[in-house]
Amino acid sequence: MMKVLIADDEIIIREGISNVIPWAELGFTLLQPVSSAEEVLKQIEEECPDILITDIRMKGMSGLELVSQIAQSHYQIESILLTGYDEFEYIQEAIRQNVCDYLLKTSSPQEIIAAVERAKKRLEKAKEYDQLKESEVERAVVDHLTGVLRNELKTVDQVALSDSIPVLKEPPYQLLLIDVATNSHDIQVHEEIWNSYINGKWFSYQNHTLILLKRKKYLKDDYLLQIASRKVQQIYGKPIIMSSAVSSLDELSNLYKQVVSFIPYQWILTNNTMLMENDIIDRKGISYTEHMTRNKNELIKCMKDGDEQKLKEWVSDFIDWLISHSQATPESIQFYVQHLYVDSIRFIHQYGQKESIENYDSIPPFHKWFQQPKKELFSLLLIISKNFKSCYQKSTNYVEDSIIYMESHLGEPLSLKEVAEKIPVHPNYLSVVIRRKTGKSYVELLTDLRIKKAADYLVHTSINVKEVTKLVGYNDSKYFTKIFKKHYKMTPTQYREQHVQNK
Repeated sequence: MMKVLIADDEIIIREGISNVIPWAELGFTLLQPVSSAEEVLKQIEEECPDILITDIRMKGMSGLELVSQIAQSHYQIESILLTGYDEFEYIQEAIRQNVCDYLLKTSSPQEIIAAVERAKKRLEKAKEYDQLKESEVERAVVDHLTGVLRNELKTVDQVALSDSIPVLKEPPYQLLLIDVATNSHDIQVHEEIWNSYINGKWFSYQNHTLILLKRKKYLKDDYLLQIASRKVQQIYGKPIIMSSAVSSLDELSNLYKQVVSFIPYQWILTNNTMLMENDIIDRKGISYTEHMTRNKNELIKCMKDGDEQKLKEWVSDFIDWLISHSQATPESIQFYVQHLYVDSIRFIHQYGQKESIENYDSIPPFHKWFQQPKKELFSLLLIISKNFKSCYQKSTNYVEDSIIYMESHLGEPLSLKEVAEKIPVHPNYLSVVIRRKTGKSYVELLTDLRIKKAADYLVHTSINVKEVTKLVGYNDSKYFTKIFKKHYKMTPTQYREQHVQNK
């Protein structure tokens, strides 16, 4: 609703116009009437009225002087002057001042309403024209800048750009990026706030908010930039990513590539309100061997324990370590995590996991998963952990299945790898679960099975010792006898004689 302000030093006039017109019903907001030009100026600062109805002659500053002063300001206000019959010379001056309308103080309510409605229409047309003009200029400037970024234009038309944005006439320049998409209304509002500190043209491109910045010579406005960046941090919760300073806008495309390459660092240098080349250039990256064994062992322990909360806490500590590392770069973090992730998948393969690495989701690109790194990495590792738990629960049958296979093939060379392939399970894991369940190594278990089988042959068959030796997988009778004697404290022949006599 448009705001109407009435100014007259005669209380009867201002109260009369205020009360005889149904302002709200007509779609207007009536501000508190005032009695002087000075009060009008104060109201303009505080309330910014759209339509002013003022006496042509008031004590102090006259209505004409008031209208003249308003015209020199940046406010867009339609003025209607109230006059008497004997004030024709003032009306002529009002016309020269471009006053939009005038009324006799004896005008009827209908005449006052008609004058106000005419003022409203003129104001709407003026604002519409200004908005159209601004939008066309704005669109031309933004199209020009984005055309350069898309490489549709090889160079910036410095003259055209300077005509539209005079502050960009002289270097140096910088390109600033905020990693957030912004609508046109917010861009306009925030540009006004920004330009109260330091000059820059705001526009959107590729879901980013960009600011083409005009810097002072020798960058002496750095403190203003810092203040403005803190304002941006408060609004968006994001840092400002800054390019190098350049002397030509023809470098705009290269500046954009530079600031885009810095984007991932906003998730590493989380305390920075501004990110620039000096924050990044000396970083060498985290070596993928640094604390890798420790981290791998801790992760495996979490998986063995099967405790989701412990895994979540480990991921949190691990990510904190990566981010706080003084040499961290996006590329080195990505490689480090990828290496650890693949190794964790290989680890559960040792426990019978049949799925190949390709069946698991890859670690996403850094700029995708590192927006919520703890949540994303935990969800990926949790899948591996659950698969490990499932395999681990199946492991109780691995020893029994291994013994069954070994007993039926005792006469053959039996390697741990061969037995594991038949289960199937990774050889390393089979060795672990055999020791866990039997207290013996694979070789010790195989030896026990062979010697016990040999004892059965000796007691229940008439096969000679040499043949028994071969049936239980030994090629050397003397070696077999030595192993048998170590186990039963007697030779195979003595064992047979003793047990046959006792039958």
